[in-house]
Amino acid sequence: MEYLVTQNDADCRVDRVVKNLFPNAGYAFLQKLFRQGKIKINGKKAKACQRLEENDVIRVFSNQLDQNFSSKSPRSTASSSDSAIEKAPKLRKLYEEMLIFENEDFLALNKKSGLAVQLGSKLNFCVETILKNVMDEYFLVHRLDKDTSGVLLIAKNRNWARKLTQLFRDGKIQKTYWAVVDGKIRKSGVIQNFIGKSFVSGEERMTVVREDLGKSAVTDYRPINEIGCFTLLELRPKTGRKHQLRVHCSETLKAPILGDKKYNKRTKHKNLFLHAKRLEIAELGIQIEAPLPQYFREISCQRFD
Repeated sequence: MEYLVTQNDADCRVDRVVKNLFPNAGYAFLQKLFRQGKIKINGKKAKACQRLEENDVIRVFSNQLDQNFSSKSPRSTASSSDSAIEKAPKLRKLYEEMLIFENEDFLALNKKSGLAVQLGSKLNFCVETILKNVMDEYFLVHRLDKDTSGVLLIAKNRNWARKLTQLFRDGKIQKTYWAVVDGKIRKSGVIQNFIGKSFVSGEERMTVVREDLGKSAVTDYRPINEIGCFTLLELRPKTGRKHQLRVHCSETLKAPILGDKKYNKRTKHKNLFLHAKRLEIAELGIQIEAPLPQYFREISCQRFD
């Protein structure tokens, strides 16, 4: 497959453009194509994060895209079309339940814990599954972990996808999270260290490392309430490292987030108590808040918000 990059695609990441060209292809599968050199820009092996310029030529070398994914399209057969029609009202209802903000350029969902943003190798349902059935065009501009709930921002067109992505990159969108941690934190502070990838018993995880082995990670934190031996914390990340808040709570504060099965193997809680509560875009004068999930309230008789 060959695709000529237009002005609308300029400065976009190539993996997002390819995902838009093959909306039914899983994230993990496309990343594999990038690693294998089967996606090229102007004849050279492309990196997933590479940004495009107008008139670049993207070439995708994979018969599996046609064989494995186009056959899954709701329009491919009458039976699958009927199935899609049956699912559409349910997906529309779920979308409307999660919708907390919308204007003509972008929208925000209150993502549920346990719902992945994109498909993976072991997933068959995600936020994108819903969006594909209710919107003609959408662009993810950031991510939340599968088990993290809260504000998820989605652009309606490529122009605003670029603008919002740049605002995130420049640190002009402030994210505020609430977390319930296992431990008593009585003072506010700033965590500033370095986070890198490691493997523990064959499992990939992030951890605090030396400066030369990782990337800078900065988080402001403030206790809001004590709940027995637990603390409700407000967390404001200043950088966007993978699992940053989970690592900072577990390793730096020595107070892992409740329900964090990766960084606290002894946890007995089913849900991860990490919620993207607020997103502020000062440049646009917009603040979006997501109500807390019910399980946050159930851990204590008092209301947090």
